[in-house]
Amino acid sequence: MLGSIMISVDEALALVLENVAPLGRERVSILNLRDRVLAEEIRSPREIPAFDNSAMDGYAVRAADVSSAAAGHPVRLAVTETIAAGAMPSKTVGNGQAARIMTGAPIPEGADSIVPVERTRGEGDTVEILAAAEVAAFVRPRGEDLRRGEVVLSPGRKLTSADLGTLASLNRAMVYVYRRPRVAIIATGDELVDIDQIPSGAQVINSSAYGLFGAIEAAGGEPVMLGIAPDRADEIRARLKEASSFDMALSTGGVSVGQFDHVKGGLDQIGMRELFHGVAQRPGRPLKFGLIEGRPFFGLPGNPVSTMVCFYLYARAAIRKMNGITPDRLGLPRISVRCAVDIKKANNLTEFVRVMVERKDGELLVRPTGNQSSGALSSLSRADALLIGPAADNPLKTGSYLTALVLDPEGVTDTESWLEARHRRQSH
Repeated sequence: MLGSIMISVDEALALVLENVAPLGRERVSILNLRDRVLAEEIRSPREIPAFDNSAMDGYAVRAADVSSAAAGHPVRLAVTETIAAGAMPSKTVGNGQAARIMTGAPIPEGADSIVPVERTRGEGDTVEILAAAEVAAFVRPRGEDLRRGEVVLSPGRKLTSADLGTLASLNRAMVYVYRRPRVAIIATGDELVDIDQIPSGAQVINSSAYGLFGAIEAAGGEPVMLGIAPDRADEIRARLKEASSFDMALSTGGVSVGQFDHVKGGLDQIGMRELFHGVAQRPGRPLKFGLIEGRPFFGLPGNPVSTMVCFYLYARAAIRKMNGITPDRLGLPRISVRCAVDIKKANNLTEFVRVMVERKDGELLVRPTGNQSSGALSSLSRADALLIGPAADNPLKTGSYLTALVLDPEGVTDTESWLEARHRRQSH
């Protein structure tokens, strides 16, 4: 029976991650790199910037010449030239001289400091300096950003918009990234109809497949829907065989022990090596996981919340590992929260409670989104996070501190607006 072979959540996740690995790499244009995972080490081929340059519009001077300058006692200097960004200086700055300079322009020989234009007066062939300047003031030195040979980006990094700018500065128009896994989605069940059909009688819309499609994309995979397989052994076997050619396959429904649950038989016939069937959790206890010719297969429960929770806990982490993401970033982000109310849960099972998160008095408080039925998909849509309810605890007491897995960082109320206040507190 299913209940006699259940393993823990941690054991299940460990088995999943032990049996997936990053896929091969491919060379991709910089214009298609955002959110891809780097598969090579990037080093700087040169120093950046390649020359000392000005951080401000102003005047390149010798600091010793203006050491006594003040608004009431300006120092007058002769202007030798104007240096625009992208132009090289043509003259050396000597005693009593200055060069008008723009932001990013190279520092001329002889100058060792920049006086911003706001601290000067006059124009043309002379300038009055109204404030003293220290050596190297407003000078961005050669190699300030990157040194030649320095490691800039390492494999396993999910590339950001800023990373693309950095790669461009290194003349890297093409880089190697890990290949994204192609993930097949199979929905099973006579009761299912597709999104363009109004359900009648005992029919229900195949909502889980669309939720999985979006979740796979968000995790970095390439989802492919293989349609709905009716509850007939030959149909399910054919669909499973088709899915076995993908990097990963997910099925929904048919993994329990009912009369019409033909997924197990179909998987046995195509040679799946089962690694576990049944996890001591709620929702999602009937989860099945195994390998078909070395490729991961997840038999997800049919109830829509169970389907999505199992995806978030296990399949998402597997996709991210196959994508080359570093081990410390495979799971959903974790936050420490406090229960705002008593929360009932299942006995002796790790329960993932759908909760809303709000900040109050510097703490993150959680309360359930409502009906926790595994068929109430809207309660997952309203959730900011999954509260981890330990197997030994029931109920989860008001005021107790627990861990929650963040589903929607943008949905968590007021997590960013307090940053300035936090900075002020930390600086005192």
